[in-house]
Amino acid sequence: MNAVKYPKIRSLSEFVSRCISLIPVTLLAGPASGEPVPLFSATYKVHYGILHGEMTLELRRADGVDYVYETSLTPRGLVTIFRRGSIIETTTLEIEDGTLRPLDYRSTDTIADPERNTVYRFDEPSGRVTGTYKERDVDEPMQPNGQNRISAHVAVMLAMNTGREMTSIPVFDRARWRDFAFETFPAGTVKTPLGDFEAVEIRYSSDTKDKSWSLYCAEALDYAPVMIVFREDDDIKSTAELVEYESLGEAAPDER
Repeated sequence: MNAVKYPKIRSLSEFVSRCISLIPVTLLAGPASGEPVPLFSATYKVHYGILHGEMTLELRRADGVDYVYETSLTPRGLVTIFRRGSIIETTTLEIEDGTLRPLDYRSTDTIADPERNTVYRFDEPSGRVTGTYKERDVDEPMQPNGQNRISAHVAVMLAMNTGREMTSIPVFDRARWRDFAFETFPAGTVKTPLGDFEAVEIRYSSDTKDKSWSLYCAEALDYAPVMIVFREDDDIKSTAELVEYESLGEAAPDER
């Protein structure tokens, strides 16, 4: 991998913004539990310059019918001298006839002062996205196969498991729709605190093309990401490395 070029740290908000951008479009294939998507919990160590944090991803069953996907980011170390808290994002999902549909999205940012809360409701009323963002009302039309910024992770998991091709996906983020494009590259061996993994790189980019995110996904963990890299203008700005992984399905993959 290329050497990491760290930029100057200008503010806590910039650090948090870079870290939260690492929350990935997670790719997992062939879950051992028989679910259409894998159920799992994973923890990552996040680096941005001299600052660091902890990120978690968890996909679980809610009530035997729906799914809940939750992500969190918590700054650690020096940054906590100035501000404590976390950013937690949660979405409830349903999968019907092989199609994933987000029901809602909620975000709570207790690092911000004052605390920030975002709520989206999808297809309620029919054909609309409604809710609240930065204390402003949201009411926008739905898009075909539209997802929110974290349900998109699960949409890609489902596509990988069903063999459906996915080259782009519309994502509702910051009260507007954005399109993301996907590419796949061989990555070789990736070293993490949890061990070395043979991985493939899945790179996705924003509609402006100046920012990209790479997931290094390991076959040994059903293609869960073992490293996540954020680039801006082709320079590596931040990384997240896998430190813990647990299958929440009935049959876990072989432990390393």
